[in-house]
Amino acid sequence: MHLKKTKRNGRVYLSIVQNYRENGTTKTRTIETIGYADAYAGDYDDPIAHFEARVAIMNEERRAGQSAIEFSFPPNCTIDANRTESARWGVAIALAYLDAIEAKRGIEPVARNEQQRVVCEKIEQEERVKPPHNDSSIARRSFEIFAVERMLHASPKHETWERRESFPRPCDFPIDEAYRALPLIAHADERIARSMRMAYERIRPGHAPLECAHVVLGTFAFDDTDDVDSAGNRNAESRMAVCLAMVLDEDGMPAGYRLLEADPDEHAVRSLVNDIKKSTGTRRVVMVAGRLSRAEAIMKMLAAQEDGFIMHRPLETAVEDMRHWVVDDQGYTTSRSGNYRIKSRVRAATVKAPDTSDGKEPAHAARHVHVRDIVFWGRDYALRRQGDRAEAEATTLDGYACIVTSELNLKAPEVFHLYRELWRLAEPFQVLESDFSPSPYPTPLSEHMRAHFAICYAAFFAMRLMRSDLHWRYNAAQVADSLIRMEGGYLAENWFLFGYRSPVSDAIEQAAGVDAARRLRTRQDIRKGIAQARAHIREKRLAEQTGKAEKPSGS
Repeated sequence: MHLKKTKRNGRVYLSIVQNYRENGTTKTRTIETIGYADAYAGDYDDPIAHFEARVAIMNEERRAGQSAIEFSFPPNCTIDANRTESARWGVAIALAYLDAIEAKRGIEPVARNEQQRVVCEKIEQEERVKPPHNDSSIARRSFEIFAVERMLHASPKHETWERRESFPRPCDFPIDEAYRALPLIAHADERIARSMRMAYERIRPGHAPLECAHVVLGTFAFDDTDDVDSAGNRNAESRMAVCLAMVLDEDGMPAGYRLLEADPDEHAVRSLVNDIKKSTGTRRVVMVAGRLSRAEAIMKMLAAQEDGFIMHRPLETAVEDMRHWVVDDQGYTTSRSGNYRIKSRVRAATVKAPDTSDGKEPAHAARHVHVRDIVFWGRDYALRRQGDRAEAEATTLDGYACIVTSELNLKAPEVFHLYRELWRLAEPFQVLESDFSPSPYPTPLSEHMRAHFAICYAAFFAMRLMRSDLHWRYNAAQVADSLIRMEGGYLAENWFLFGYRSPVSDAIEQAAGVDAARRLRTRQDIRKGIAQARAHIREKRLAEQTGKAEKPSGS
């Protein structure tokens, strides 16, 4: 604000005005009308100096957030079609968490080298295609917007791009440039994962040591409709699948990931385990997996080399003794509501020692180990299973699920909690077939897949860090829903009005170290909030302040 002095008939007329920008132009609005300066000559020695001092105080109060803000709207005012009508504060907080773990840092060194290679190949193969910009900034910005949107919910890239105007940082390039950046992200995937883990270990020095890593195997399938050959022709292929191996430390935080062929056998799993041990330094691995065709061989291999497993045990092909034990009501612990019940038993199993690399016979060809069978029954699961089949096909096993584990020191509910990590991977890593449909820029399938999982991994990591700062009180769905609702509608002069508040949003803002439940924010306030939250997240010492956080709970 400033004091406006207008000459009228030899006199000076005073008013307090404020400049603001609208649609790219600077405009002025009157905050207060004062009147002619000489009318105040009897009150002040220097009326102009007095009111200039008053404006300075008002500006100071405004900067301190203490002065009132007034807006006036005509009754018939309409929505401006050329203006973004919302600002997403929840997205800003999510972006601060992504910044804190330096997710995009790994892209730049790779992008510049790989970009030259990609440009040359595209020029040789497709002269009609315009080369990408000679800068990795588009790759980093595309990575940001896609990863942050994945934190909130899984949506196709083109839908994410339609909301870019409300993203806190500018995305002033077309969607085909974002798709062009995917190969650059793909070739930086390992660096991205390492950068995030290293940043996490710096900002959370009290994290659990990676002595026993949980490796969760999840399978994701989709229809490949955007594969391209050397001539640029798209070929419709059969349904494809990929297996994601997510490495988690004992705090439930990500420590890396690998992509495998779907339904790996025991040899692929052994190579995976050895690779994870070598790269992370972990001494022991516990494999968590759903339905695998070679599950029995994988479990025996893991047990033989003193690693662990938590795996699905299909009841459809179980022996009669196993099926009888499952449906026997004896031994079950039932929840208060009666909707769930669980029981377990320990049995002996025989495993063979793994083959040695030098071809010599192992010291112990076979040995006995003990494993635990855990069976779980859920009423909703039973009703869903019964609804999927005809009434005549209903079986006594409807609603039951069984897992087998080598981890005898864990209680049955703890084992089932670890097994639920499979379900937690379903949403953030979900492969949307619309992402792989004919896109604005044809991207080779292998690179598109690698970029997709690098983006999803960053979103998963940032969400986990946020939930750990919330002491795991809320599940991922609750946090994401709250972030989505923290959206403000445009008022005027770059001000946005926010109207959502809940215990979850209060906890998120407190964890991020930003002002809670503010009704009014400008875009500048939101950008400053990102920097403030990022600094707070990096400087926080959660383990020192509140003690060891509880283990993750809920999906």
